[in-house]
Amino acid sequence: GLVIPFGVFRAHMDQSMQGNEQTYWAFLEATFSRARIDRAAGISADRVETGILARLDRLHKAIRKIDFLPGFEAEFANRFAEVLGDPPGEIPVFVRSDTNMEDLEEFTGAGLNLTVFNVRDAGKILQGIRDVWASPFRERSYLWRQKFMLNPENVYPSILILPTVPVDKSGVLITTGLSGGGP
Repeated sequence: GLVIPFGVFRAHMDQSMQGNEQTYWAFLEATFSRARIDRAAGISADRVETGILARLDRLHKAIRKIDFLPGFEAEFANRFAEVLGDPPGEIPVFVRSDTNMEDLEEFTGAGLNLTVFNVRDAGKILQGIRDVWASPFRERSYLWRQKFMLNPENVYPSILILPTVPVDKSGVLITTGLSGGGP
C-alpha cells in the first residue's frame, strides 16, 4: 500500500480556511482555546461541549472541501503508480485513516474514523483523502478521544491507500466495550 503521512495533512491545515481569515489549524486551536476560556468563566460543561462540537462540524465540512497543496495531486499520482503498479483509477483501493491516537495504549477505536471502500475513480480517491482527513473531527471520534487525550485537538490522520482484495466477508470484531471496557 501507499501511505500519506501525518505531516502532509498538517501542511494542508496551514492553508487559509475557505470563508475564514484563519488557517484550518488556527481555527482548530481557537476552538479549544475558546473552550478553556469558557470553562474558566464557569460556563456549563454541556454548553462548552456543544460549542466545540458545532465548530468541529464546521471544520469537518471545510476539510472535506480543502484545496490540495500545489503539486500534491501529481506527486500522489506518481507514488500511486510507483507503489501499486497502475495509475489512480485503474485499480480499486481502500482509503483508510491511521491516526496518532491509535498509538495510545488504551486505543479500542477500530473503525472510529472513516474508511472509504473499494474506490476506483481517481477523483473519488482524491475526495476520499479529504473525507478521511476530515473524519477525526466528527462528533463520535472527538467524544471517544477526549476521554483518553489531554489535548484531543492534536489528532493527526495519516492515510493508507490499500489495494482491494476480493473476499466474501470481512469486518471488525468488537470484543470489548468502547467506553466501559467490559465484554
